[in-house]
Amino acid sequence: MNEVKQWKKNFFTLWSGQAISLLTSAIVQYAFIWYITDTTGSATALSIATMIAYLPMAFLGPFAGSFVDRNNRKIIMMVADGMIAITTLFAIVIAFGGSLPTWMIYMVIFVRSLGQTFHQPCINAVTPLMVPSDYLAKANGYTNALQSISFILSPAISAALYAIAPFWLILSLDVVGAIIGIGSVALTHIPRLLDEEEKPLMIFQDTKEGLQTLMSNKGLFYLVILVSVCQIFMIPIGTFFPLMSTEYFGKTIGHAGLVETLFAVGMLVGGLVLGLWGGTKNKMITIYGSVALFSIVTILQGILPTNAFTVFAILSIVFGFCGPFFNATFMALMQDKIQPEYLGRVTSVSMSLMTLASPIGLALAAMYTNGFGVPSWFVLTGVVSLVVVGFGISVKSVRNLDKQV
Repeated sequence: MNEVKQWKKNFFTLWSGQAISLLTSAIVQYAFIWYITDTTGSATALSIATMIAYLPMAFLGPFAGSFVDRNNRKIIMMVADGMIAITTLFAIVIAFGGSLPTWMIYMVIFVRSLGQTFHQPCINAVTPLMVPSDYLAKANGYTNALQSISFILSPAISAALYAIAPFWLILSLDVVGAIIGIGSVALTHIPRLLDEEEKPLMIFQDTKEGLQTLMSNKGLFYLVILVSVCQIFMIPIGTFFPLMSTEYFGKTIGHAGLVETLFAVGMLVGGLVLGLWGGTKNKMITIYGSVALFSIVTILQGILPTNAFTVFAILSIVFGFCGPFFNATFMALMQDKIQPEYLGRVTSVSMSLMTLASPIGLALAAMYTNGFGVPSWFVLTGVVSLVVVGFGISVKSVRNLDKQV
C-alpha cells in the first residue's frame, strides 16, 4: 500500500505541473488556430500550420529517442520547456507592436513542436520507471484525464480571450505555464538508467537499434504500420474541426470553441473510465473497439446536413471519448512489450513512422477538400479506419499481440 502511495505521489507531482503547462500551451495553440481560421478561413492554411507542427517529430523523432535514452531525461524536459518559453517571448515582443505575421506563427509552432519532439519521449520513457507495470494502463488513463481537463478548459478560455484580449497577452500564458512545468519536473524524483546514460551518444546506431527492437516484435511493428495508415486520414480531421463549425455549419469562433471543449469533455470521461477500469484484459480488444467507434462517429459527422450543428457537437463528445482508449492503451501496450532501456528509442521511431504519415495526409486532405469539401473527408476517414480494423483482426501476429495465455 505504501509503495502504491509513493509512486502515485511522485507521478502526480510531475503531472500536476504538466497539466497546468498543457492548459496554457493549449490556450495558445487554440489562439493560433482561431487567428488563422479568422483571418484566412482556409483549409490549406490550417493544413500548412499542422504540417509544420509534425515536421520535427517526423524527421528528428528517431534521433530524439537516442538522445533521450543516453541523457538525463529530467534535464531534457526542463530544457525543452525553456526553449518553448523563450520562443514565445520573442513572439510576444512582435505581437505587442501589432498583429503577428503568419510566418511568425508558423515559426513558433515549429519550435513548440521541436520541444515536444524531445519532451514527449521523455515522458513516455520515465512513466514505466515511476509506475509499477500492473498500473501502467491506469496511469496512462490518468494522464489522458489530466490532459483532457486542460483540453476542456482551453478552447473556451482561448475563444473568450481571443475576443477581448490582445494577442500578446494570450501568448504570455505559455511562458507562465512553461515555468510551472519546469518546476514540477525539478521537484519530481525520476529514476535514471545510469548504465545507458554513461554510454556515448550514437544516434544512427541507436535509431537502428530502436527500429530493430520494434521490428523484432512483428505484431507491434505491424500495428504501428496500421496506425500510421490511419494517421494519414485522422490527423486532418482534428485540423478541420474549426472549419466544419465556421464554414460548413456557418457558426462563429465561439461555436468552434464549444465543439473543441465538448471533444475534450469526451476525452476526460474516456480517460477517467479507463483509469478506473484499466481496459480489457487483452489490450487489442480495447484498441479495436475504440477505432471502430471512432470510425462510425466520423462517418455520421460527415453526412450531417448544414442545420445539424447540435448533433455534430454531441458526436464530438463520443469522438473524444474514443481517444484515451486508443492512445493510452496503445502506449501501455508498447511500454509492456519493450524493455525500459530501449523504450525511448522505440517510442521515437514508432512516433516518427506514424508522424511521417501526417504531412502526407495533410497534403492529400488539402487537395481533396478543395474539390470535394471537408465533410467528405470525415466520411472517407471513417471508412478507411474500419478497413484498417478489419485488416488488423485478420493478421494473426497483430490479433494475438496481447493474447493472454
